Amino acid sequence: MKQLNFNKQKGVSMVEIVVTMVVVSIGLLGVASLQANTLRYLKSSNYRSEASQAVYEIADRMRANPQAFKDKDSQTVLTYYNYQTAYSTTIASVPVVPTCAVITACTAQEVANKDIAEWLKNLGIRMNGGAGNIFKNTAGDYDIYVMWKEVNFTTLDPSCPNGNPPSPGAGIRCIKLSMTP
Repeated sequence: MKQLNFNKQKGVSMVEIVVTMVVVSIGLLGVASLQANTLRYLKSSNYRSEASQAVYEIADRMRANPQAFKDKDSQTVLTYYNYQTAYSTTIASVPVVPTCAVITACTAQEVANKDIAEWLKNLGIRMNGGAGNIFKNTAGDYDIYVMWKEVNFTTLDPSCPNGNPPSPGAGIRCIKLSMTP
């Protein structure tokens, strides 16, 4: 007579199934967390890219209007591109873009006003709480700041202007470029 052997295991036990489900669940939670962080950092990276483009855009507009920096007849230094307004004021009231009939007939100041207004309007469209400042520093260069609200950022950004204009406050990110006309 043949003896039956009941010690051989056939199939999977419930303990092994539960352990496998726990390991797979932890792995899936890790992947979900990675995806959420990727989206958050992608948004932050997108704003930084937009800010860099905006800084270079206004710098190029300023370079295209050299008459806005020095009067060619009297050699007087002009500051048509100065725009120093508090962050809260800039985002509260989007500037109206001035018009002149033909861009070649506009004065240097009219072109500068148009450039600044278009730049600020585009910042508000492109970025969450987008705003900017331009002012002549003590070295004679222009400091250009782009500011925006960043989600989950709650501290003061040391890159933001402090003084005149006042600091935009906590939760606002800034990027700065100094431009020599």
